[in-house]
Amino acid sequence: MGGHFPLEGDGCVPALFHYMWNKNSRKKSCPMVKLPDTVVYKYRQPAYWYFTSKDPSAGIKMKNKCNLGNVKVEETFCNKAASSTNEAVAYYISSEQTPNGLETRIQHFDAPALRDFLYNHEKENNGFLQRFVDSKGTSNTLHRAIWSPSVFHVERRTNLLDIADKKFSMHQRVVTFEGEEHLSDTRAITDTTLGCQLQRVCEHMADHCTYLLRQQGLNSRVSRMVLHFKVDDHGRVWLLWCSSIRTSSEDILPSLTLSLPSPVDLHTTLTVPESIKRFLGPGALIESGSRAAAPAKRAEFVCGPCYLVHGDRCARVCDMKRTCEITYKMVIDFWERTKADVPEDPEQVLWNPLLGGPEEEGEEEDDEEDDE
Repeated sequence: MGGHFPLEGDGCVPALFHYMWNKNSRKKSCPMVKLPDTVVYKYRQPAYWYFTSKDPSAGIKMKNKCNLGNVKVEETFCNKAASSTNEAVAYYISSEQTPNGLETRIQHFDAPALRDFLYNHEKENNGFLQRFVDSKGTSNTLHRAIWSPSVFHVERRTNLLDIADKKFSMHQRVVTFEGEEHLSDTRAITDTTLGCQLQRVCEHMADHCTYLLRQQGLNSRVSRMVLHFKVDDHGRVWLLWCSSIRTSSEDILPSLTLSLPSPVDLHTTLTVPESIKRFLGPGALIESGSRAAAPAKRAEFVCGPCYLVHGDRCARVCDMKRTCEITYKMVIDFWERTKADVPEDPEQVLWNPLLGGPEEEGEEEDDEEDDE
């Protein structure tokens, strides 16, 4: 299984779906994992269709090859619940290596657009088509979890528009991590019950994959993952996709794990196709009438710590009277990029080496006095 389904990767990792479906020592798929209808494409053709059985004890199942036709896919994906308040039925995710690095694109479909995609478009850049799950609440919300055996962090991204407000295009109402910041709101998880549930799901996934890796004769375990989840109206947690995953050998001492190369990709470029970006610009959130849907985030300043993390992606203007939100993901990513440059002497570590600070200026003045 390992040759055809390499577990490590960034962008979108469809091989993880196959690991979730494969059976453990108790002849069961991965415990606690619910997966929406997901069709994986290889060489521009549908190759696998995974879904969660209505029987809770059956777990994740795979459809027979004869059911992979476009007619079956369209019929299943477009069969939305009568209580649904939006027209989104599916989305296609694929990754492509570009001059700027690995880029992952996500494109949402309503029923007519899905039909056009299935019958008239090439499925380039091996990806997967996944059924759209309606979020709990009135706006589309995704949860991104960063997991390792010693670290767990979840952040939530919520679209600022009501998913049922058809005065705006469907693309404006569904984008989360793949859209511009002015279209959604990022917050940490304060619901400890949900946080604990997501952590348990991640742990079950890591244990399940580790068991399957050992069945292949590989003395490896899952060491880090970045996963995307959604919670539906019934409070059920659905695994959507994995944007980064790493394994490590059991033979390596735990104390050396942090110094291993190839950290998980915390800043995967998640975007939408060029044909959809025109719907998502800063001026696109104006209704056909006159009022704006949601205020855009102000970008004329950044605080010192924000500039420290973002680097040249932020403006160089600092206003100490105002602050920016700094997520754990940003801090972890900054540490991974700069830990080799940190001085061994704690007194030499500046609060912001990019901008300097009062302490640095004071030290220079002392040196001048000594010279005199």
